[in-house]
Amino acid sequence: MNTKDKILDFGMTLIQAKGVNGFSFADIAAGVAIQKASIYYYFSGKQALVKAVLDRYSDNFFTALAADHSQDLSGRLTHYVSLYRANLIEGKICLCSDLAMDVNNLDANINAEVGAFFQRNLDWLEQQLGDFHSQVTAAEFFACVQGGQLVSRNQQDVAYFDTVMASCLQRALGVKQP
Repeated sequence: MNTKDKILDFGMTLIQAKGVNGFSFADIAAGVAIQKASIYYYFSGKQALVKAVLDRYSDNFFTALAADHSQDLSGRLTHYVSLYRANLIEGKICLCSDLAMDVNNLDANINAEVGAFFQRNLDWLEQQLGDFHSQVTAAEFFACVQGGQLVSRNQQDVAYFDTVMASCLQRALGVKQP
């Protein structure tokens, strides 16, 4: 792995563990075993690093989402949820969810990219749910994913996320609740 990728990997780890204001380039330099000044070769500052981490995360997320070839809606939505669940297994939440909580500490371009990530999620969900579901159903499902992961991480209980998402999945699929 090259130095830039190591910086991006460790930067993402720190953002997801401590938030944008919870680390410095000195922390990254120590974690990657390079000189702090070397980071500036790749990134002009913290906002540039955060943007690069965000861009890579978004690309990887939507590539993984597109890699699913489930034929039915249930399979596609389950795969979608699994991408968020994977972070919880590691004690993290979606990078963009973390960044959204740092809205006051990020520049407008990064906040806009976080918003664009969320909108792409909503667009994908609306496309999957089709005409028989409204935009509200897609928004509700997305809100379940976002809220479910926050509470699950706080409670350190992935089963909570699983329970919430099973219920949301049933509602999205039009399954009657008992």
